[in-house]
Amino acid sequence: MDGGSTPIPPFAEEALAVLQDRIDDSSGIEEQSALKALEAEGFSTVDAREALEVLEMRGYLYRVENQLRITDKWLC
Repeated sequence: MDGGSTPIPPFAEEALAVLQDRIDDSSGIEEQSALKALEAEGFSTVDAREALEVLEMRGYLYRVENQLRITDKWLC
């Protein structure tokens, strides 16, 4: 690998953009709050859960205790 970003599907990119607006550098967001935020933006519950899973599996999100956080290198 060349060290570049790991591509994600468009729906996961949209979810990441929503979450970036709600997660600051010093704290995370609880998974339920993240799901509610995504659902408020039009994601179905299933799609919201899948987006969180994809983002975590691809290294865009990580967990600290019960909080989801955005990996530093993906913050805009």
